[in-house]
Formats: sequence, C-alpha cells, structure tokens
Amino acid sequence: MGQPKALLRLGSQTFLERLLELFDQFCSPTLVVTGAHHHEILARIDSRRLVYNADHEQGMFSSLQCGLTALPQASRLLFSPVDFAGVSAATVAELFAAPVNSVIKPRWRDQSGHPVLLAVPALAALRAAAPSDNAKAILSGLPGSYVDVDDPFVALDCDTPADYSRLCSLWQPAE
Repeated sequence: MGQPKALLRLGSQTFLERLLELFDQFCSPTLVVTGAHHHEILARIDSRRLVYNADHEQGMFSSLQCGLTALPQASRLLFSPVDFAGVSAATVAELFAAPVNSVIKPRWRDQSGHPVLLAVPALAALRAAAPSDNAKAILSGLPGSYVDVDDPFVALDCDTPADYSRLCSLWQPAE
C-alpha cells in the first residue's frame, strides 16, 4: 500500500481509529498489536493500547498469539486485521448476540470475513499452537458458526490500492 494500512483514512478517521472506536463499544480492553509500523502508530494511539509483536515478520498468526498473551484471562476475544475497517457496529452486535460457540464469523453473501469472535476453546487452541501453525487451520477444526449479516465490508479485504479505492467508494459513515 505504500504506507501503514492502519493509518489509511476512511472518512474522517484512520482505519485504526475507526476500528478502536467500534470495538470499544463492545470490548474492554481493546488492544492493538503492532509490528513493522509500531512507531508511526505509537505516535497516533495511546501507548497503553499497544502491544508490540517483536516477531511480526513471522506473520499475522504471531500477532494474534501476541495479543492473546497480553490478554491471558480473556474468555472471549473479538479480532480483526486492520484491513476490515468498514465493518458496521450492527455486525459486531450480531456477533455478540449469536449463541456462544468456539468460533463465530460474519458472513455476507456466502463470503466469510472479519471480525471473528472467539470463545474459550478457540482461545486455548490458539494459545497452545506453535508459532509456525496457521490460525485458519486451527479454527476450522473447532465448532463454529456463521452469522449472516447485511454488511459487505466483512468480506472486503484491503490489500491493494484498488481495494482501498473500492472500500472508500462504497463506505458511508454511520448516521
């Protein structure tokens, strides 16, 4: 993307500011795991919310495990890569309203995405996994459910400038 995705703008906020505001409505505490762009993000976000993943070069799973280590008592965890900044509060509310399961994923038109809500069995499996393991493979072996949502942003990953342009053209701030 040519810059940290967390600091891309969506409306009047950065991706990260928007996700923090959204997750704060449902979660406490809300933490951000940083890696390569830690210092740029640190300049914008309260340092008490940040957890630095020194092994970030190992990939996203290492960041998820780093976040889990920072929250050892968590019985549920809502997580998302910063790419999914367009997700609505209604979607997150639907995840939390769903019957408790190990893994609860949002789904829009048969496309699953983020954020994902995890309960104790999933958290335990992820904590016990080797750093070289794959979160998707681990979670696929656990009881899970989907929540069908009217939110295309759960499936709209933002990895390229074209993805970012599409996200910005489709997204409208909540009223």
